[in-house]
Amino acid sequence: MIKIFFFLVCSLTAFSVAQQNTFNKEYELQKFVERGGKYSETSPNIYKLTYPDGLSKIYNLNCNNKIDNENVDIETTIINVWEIDTTLYANRFSFWQKVDIVNAYEGIVFVEDLNKNDLLELYGYSDEQYPFNGPVVIFEQDLKGIFSKIYSYNNNSVFVQGIGDVNSDGSKEIHLRTNDTLNGKFYKSDSLGSLPTTFDFIFYYNPIGQINDMTFGDFDNNGLMDCAFIDWPTTYISEYDSTLNNFRALAEFSVDEYSGGFAVGDFDQDNKNEIIFSTVLQKVYVVEVVDTNHYSLVWQGLAPTYNAYMITSTSDIDENGKPEFWVGGQDFNTGISTFWCYEADGDNSYSPIAGIELRYLVSLDADHLQAADMDNNDTEELIINLENYLLILKFIGKPNQHNYGIFYAKIEELSQPGANFRPVTIADLNHDGNKDILLPMDKFVNPNTELFSYLLTQDSVTLVTDGNFNVVQIFDLIQNYPNPFNSSTQVKVFLKEYSFIKLTIYNILGKEVKILLDTQLPAGEYSIEWDGTNSDGNILNSGIYFIRMKAGSFQKTIKSILLK
Repeated sequence: MIKIFFFLVCSLTAFSVAQQNTFNKEYELQKFVERGGKYSETSPNIYKLTYPDGLSKIYNLNCNNKIDNENVDIETTIINVWEIDTTLYANRFSFWQKVDIVNAYEGIVFVEDLNKNDLLELYGYSDEQYPFNGPVVIFEQDLKGIFSKIYSYNNNSVFVQGIGDVNSDGSKEIHLRTNDTLNGKFYKSDSLGSLPTTFDFIFYYNPIGQINDMTFGDFDNNGLMDCAFIDWPTTYISEYDSTLNNFRALAEFSVDEYSGGFAVGDFDQDNKNEIIFSTVLQKVYVVEVVDTNHYSLVWQGLAPTYNAYMITSTSDIDENGKPEFWVGGQDFNTGISTFWCYEADGDNSYSPIAGIELRYLVSLDADHLQAADMDNNDTEELIINLENYLLILKFIGKPNQHNYGIFYAKIEELSQPGANFRPVTIADLNHDGNKDILLPMDKFVNPNTELFSYLLTQDSVTLVTDGNFNVVQIFDLIQNYPNPFNSSTQVKVFLKEYSFIKLTIYNILGKEVKILLDTQLPAGEYSIEWDGTNSDGNILNSGIYFIRMKAGSFQKTIKSILLK
């Protein structure tokens, strides 16, 4: 297996020590119960976790099957999460406002403009009511962009299962899980320009357990809305029928494993969509649209690890002419979360072609993968929610040569100690053309749980000149300040694009005495401190030193004077 090690700087002056897996099963299960969840061991080391909103999930905590993984020869980017310095990315997003809304533990808050007034709405819930959450509420922006609650569904509503234009009339409907039905209810708009607050129909399907991963789309391109969902152990595909004003079943695919989904697209480029789901026991399944309303299971393969619930798609991320789908999961024994990128190697045939490993990061809480073009360059970034980590990874490789760096990293929320992250929503929240982040959190303070989301808006990376803000358009190394200095000095650099940067200190004889920075960074302005020490941590003698910056083909050297 080819490994590309991507080691990040935790501190620009500190030495990082290799970490080990810190997952402690007993501690994590106890913490889960303290936050209102329940669990049971269904078989040795396999646990069913039931979240406070009633959703359940199976986690396999057994030792993973490593034999097959070692036989998969793919490029793998390894990110050591304990080395991530979030200050390097803090200028990319700024806190905008707090909104008291979240959605299901496994689901995002929906961001829509369903009444078509150019003001966004948020769909989720604000309260936990034992034994269910809800009711579902709608928050809408005012003309200043501030969100406030404008509507609340009845107390039977629990959370939002999905939103889509079910009857193809140009207006989207909302599917709510409710505590007075097993299968949930659809609500529609009364008229053009109104919100979906009128009851329409009860979903046709009566689940054995629960409806998971409700996904809408015209999968067979016949002009009618389809939906895919999972009720373990079966994946279902249905289509809306206007004569019934409801969905009707088209296909069922049963696997004797707990599964999650979906990635949807024409991944083998035969003009037929595929629907991908993956499982707790390291399997990936591909269902293809054979013809109108006809679906067939066409491929089964290996997932990167057990608990392979994290799945998304990208549109030719490495520009080799092939779309990709991604499957990720968690190995709790090693503490490593692994993601594989799959491409077609023939008709109805797929293989993993690249991987990402996060060491050491696993969680019994948030685990969610999605893709979005965060920097408007027509290439998606990967957005990963795991525990209280939000990581956005950017492709920095070449066609057929995958490598990934960090576009953004957020670890916990210091202003909300004890809060837990949930899956984020990516949307242009402030209408400036940039993708922003809606980050839901729950904060348990016995016996209550506070539910809220932070809206983080993407900043254009800026520098200040004569009071005006301009996007960084240059590579540059600015003279350190203070200079001369006797204890520490700040070195400022500018990167006009995502680059590998090296910042090195030399003495007057041209001998390297310290590397201040040696990593990959997004475009932006960075300030790095030098404390006058060498690579061994010893204070250097007074004298002249040179600071050299290399970023791509750009090179620049400045002179600095150290005085004791």
